This record gives sequence, structure tokens and C-alpha cells, in this order.
Amino acid sequence: IVIHPHTITNYIFKKTFCQEVIFNFLNWTFCFFYYILFMISILNMLWSMHMKIAIIDDDQNDREYLTTYIKNYGQNHPFPFSIDTFSSGELFFKNSIYTEYSIIFVDIYMEGIDGVEIAHTIHSSNKDCLIIFFTSSQDDMWRAIKTHACFDYLLKTSVTEQNINDVLDSALKRLHKYDGTLDFIVGKKNFSLNFSQLQYLFSKDKYTVFTFSDNKQLQCRITFSSIAEQLHEKEPFLSCNRGIILNMNYVCQANNEVFIMQDGKHLPLRRKDCNELLKKYQDYQFKKLNEEVI
Repeated sequence: IVIHPHTITNYIFKKTFCQEVIFNFLNWTFCFFYYILFMISILNMLWSMHMKIAIIDDDQNDREYLTTYIKNYGQNHPFPFSIDTFSSGELFFKNSIYTEYSIIFVDIYMEGIDGVEIAHTIHSSNKDCLIIFFTSSQDDMWRAIKTHACFDYLLKTSVTEQNINDVLDSALKRLHKYDGTLDFIVGKKNFSLNFSQLQYLFSKDKYTVFTFSDNKQLQCRITFSSIAEQLHEKEPFLSCNRGIILNMNYVCQANNEVFIMQDGKHLPLRRKDCNELLKKYQDYQFKKLNEEVI
């Protein structure tokens, strides 16, 4: 059998060309998926900055002009936000995940569930949500304040767009204090958890378990030490014992042995550091109280 040199050259050329096509295809495929992952991480970051605002009022005119004021504010103070409106407390709880809201304007006088009851329910599971009572009378001001959930109290009869701008300025300053996310990767999945929504976390075997403000949990196969590095010396987080970090905003009671959290969980204190830990917690609470008074 005689094989012409030209035939061999053609064969080698075709093989090399095919290899190059495959290589280029794989290279472009890798770049494409890398770009998709990058865009997903960017979207996650932007979504973590997104602020949800709710308006609960049985008067349509009040809902509409309050929505207009907030949108005008957003045009002059650009930040990602969305507004949801509800005509009653029942519709709010039925059609929303109320733990996701950062700011809620609520009327006190409504049929069915009134504004104070709504505030009680929201505050029990989302203590970082800022509730602004927006009502037509001062009669229930002290009842609203006693909920410990009242960020501000606005009278419909005298409210102006400037009043709304001022209260939103104050609200953003308060919320930005707790801004930040805990970012990490497990396998091929990116996680971005809002600091303000973390109630506590603890180490469990090779996993880290996160408990959120709504008392739900997330278990991830990631070392506790890598998470602890991001939260080290960062208020309002406190490492109360080996493998346990809590958010001091969700502590309901504290003594020489345990911190009792919002969900009822008892987190033990390190015995040798119990006095120091309690002092840090008390100092933080006094600091927060002073800021609220100011």
C-alpha cells in the first residue's frame, strides 16, 4: 500500500483543526459560564441591598399620596427599593412575607386587625423592621410607643412631603448601621446573608448552622472558623462560647450562665469570660438605647 505524503498532511491538518475547534468551544463555554456566575453574584449583592417598604392603610387616597412621596424621595436619594400597599392587616399577613420588610407605614385605626396589633406581630419576628405609625389621631400614640416597635408617629392631618423625607432620612441612617452581608461559597453556590437577619449561628460537626430572625435555619458544609473571621469584633455579634456566635439584637434575657434568644434557645456563656461577655452585652444595649433617644 502506497500512502502519498499529501494524504498524511491532510489528515494531520484536519485532526489539528478539529482539536482547535474543540478547544475554542470549551474555552468559550467556560468563559460563558464564568460570566453567568459572575452576574449571579452581582445580582445577589444588589438584591441584598434592596429595601422593601410596605404601606398598610384602609384609605386608598392616603396609600396613593404616601406612595408618591416615597417614590419622589427615591428619585433624589437613589437606592434600590420597592413599595407594596395593603388595604388591611389581614391582606398584609396573607399576601406578604412580612419579615422581609425594612420599613412599614401603618395606620392604627382600621377594621379587623389594627395597626398596633400588626406592629406587635411584626416586631416579634423582625426586630430590625422600622414601623412608622401613620394615623389621623394622637389618642393612641402612647399605646403605639409601648409596643417598643414605634420608630416614628405621623399625623395624617398635618403630614407634608418634607415630613416623609425627614422620617426616611432617619430610617435610612438607622438601617445603614446594620448594613452588610455575610458572603461565602459552598460548592458552586454563592451565599449572601444579611447581618441584620442573623439571630445566631453555631458549629455542628463539619457544618455551620445559621438561625435567622424568622427562626428558620440553614445548614451549610463550611468551617465555622471561616465564618467567624468575617464577624470578628463586628457589632452586634458576640462570640459567647466556642463555636457559637449570637446577634445581641435578638437576646431576650441574659444571666451568668446563658443568653436566651428570640426563638427560646439557651446559648451558654464561657464560664471564665462570663462577666466580660455580660458587660459587652450591657454596654451594647446602653449604647443602642442612647442612640435611640438621640
